[in-house]
Amino acid sequence: MAKLQIPSQINADEEVEERTEAAPARAIWTGSLSIGLVNIPVRAVPMTIEKKSGFRMLHNRCNTPISYKKFCGEGDEVLQSEIVYGYKLDRGKYLVFDKKEIASAKPESSKVIDLDRFVNFFQADPHYFERTYLLIPDGSEMAYALLRKTLEKTGKAAIGKMTLSSKERIVLIHFYRGAIVATLLRYQDEVLDPSNRPEIRDLPEPTEKELALAKDIVDRLTGDLDLSLYHDLYRERIDTLISSKLKGEVLHLEKKASKQPAKSLMEALRQTAESLK
Repeated sequence: MAKLQIPSQINADEEVEERTEAAPARAIWTGSLSIGLVNIPVRAVPMTIEKKSGFRMLHNRCNTPISYKKFCGEGDEVLQSEIVYGYKLDRGKYLVFDKKEIASAKPESSKVIDLDRFVNFFQADPHYFERTYLLIPDGSEMAYALLRKTLEKTGKAAIGKMTLSSKERIVLIHFYRGAIVATLLRYQDEVLDPSNRPEIRDLPEPTEKELALAKDIVDRLTGDLDLSLYHDLYRERIDTLISSKLKGEVLHLEKKASKQPAKSLMEALRQTAESLK
């Protein structure tokens, strides 16, 4: 008998496939790290887990799953073979491309990540980080171990490019917890400069008293980063609701009462600092 999976999160506007038992992560990329004449075969596997629910959207009359069909603006159903791609111009006009034209622009799938530069890992701006994969040696234990130890001892990271999902990506190869990992980076023009926002440029300057109280609050709340102290309360509440419903119980979860806002910023700072003493 299959083990019952308790879903842990729901998005009412999104359909998510049912979850199954956790299985060993499969390689999403297989190739080699290349440094000059040194070649290190590796496999890239996911290093993170997306905690999604097993909920499906159902029709409330018959409790059957909802499926989707594609329709054009004229109201006709469209088959997959009839779809082309349009680059939007002005006034609802499109420059049309077929699948072959789009495919011709995709980069050739490369099985080699050429590492042509080493940088200080802490120079990498985390705002450019996208996703990290674990690199596993693929018959290259000695060379892998040497690179791992070198990255650990020097604190350096290697920069290269890899083709993943038909897109050429910048990748940062670095040491993490006894392994070599690959972190995908966004391109420079994919991260916006927040200082250019007019809403931020014209902010008022805080007073000395406000700044002193704010610094006092920060000092009192300063501590070590411990992610285990934080939990997805929404997911836990969904688990509780489902568990109670499986038992035939009706459970209504109460939300925390909202705090009364302070009359002014200065008053809010005073009350917060006083509560931390």
